[in-house]
Amino acid sequence: MHPADRSPPQDTCRLCGGQARYLFSHRLLARHEAGYYLCPDCGLLQTEQPWWLDEAYSEALAAADTGMMQRNIWLMKTTAVLLRLSGMRSSRCLDYGGGHGVLTRLMRDHGFDFRCWDAHAENLFARGFEGDPEEDYDVVTAFEVIEHLQQPGEFFKRVLGGMKPDMLLVSSELFTEPVNSDWHYFYFATGQHIALFQLKALQGIASTYGYSCVSVGGLHAFMREPGRPGAVRFLLRFAPRLYPMLCFDSLVASDHQRLMHQAD
Repeated sequence: MHPADRSPPQDTCRLCGGQARYLFSHRLLARHEAGYYLCPDCGLLQTEQPWWLDEAYSEALAAADTGMMQRNIWLMKTTAVLLRLSGMRSSRCLDYGGGHGVLTRLMRDHGFDFRCWDAHAENLFARGFEGDPEEDYDVVTAFEVIEHLQQPGEFFKRVLGGMKPDMLLVSSELFTEPVNSDWHYFYFATGQHIALFQLKALQGIASTYGYSCVSVGGLHAFMREPGRPGAVRFLLRFAPRLYPMLCFDSLVASDHQRLMHQAD
């Protein structure tokens, strides 16, 4: 059966609850046909209900992510500079969907009180500094997270509507309309990117929860206080260049002492 015959013409948007319209189908994981739907109301582009995720997140495919460490180092530099120069160096921070805790450990090495939480991964590198998504935080980061969400609307409701951080920093590449089915960020081969965003969608989310949104490339900062968006945009763009010019404290020694005391 042709995928267009199998896929219904509409699907419920998993961000705003509106009626998303069928755009195209494509083969995922080299074997499964899946439909893609665009919501005309909020601008989210989503797959049909992703029934293939167990296969998509098999260990063999996860091992292909050879850029994980390089990506975390770049995100650490950007986040550290942004928080330091935005007057948020003493903030209580949560890395939501933080995987094995690499970024959390790197941020603590730079003096920031980061905690790690991930429902699907074991915290290996920042043990003893697990976070609780039911608690409140000044800053929440969610890097390489939102495009993987089955229910993105629930995520933003939980974070922006529930935690109400001063800043939520996420990373994801954005698409523009008309949608190009050859866009590399679909990552059809992995089947993991099931919710794709455009600027309209992020700005709508920010407005819904009383935030402003500043986007630079693949980085997006949701801020509860308007502040100076131009300054945030500058820091997001040039943070890796500014990083060598700054000095940072470290929690390495104090973390070690704390963990040793807990072991006694």
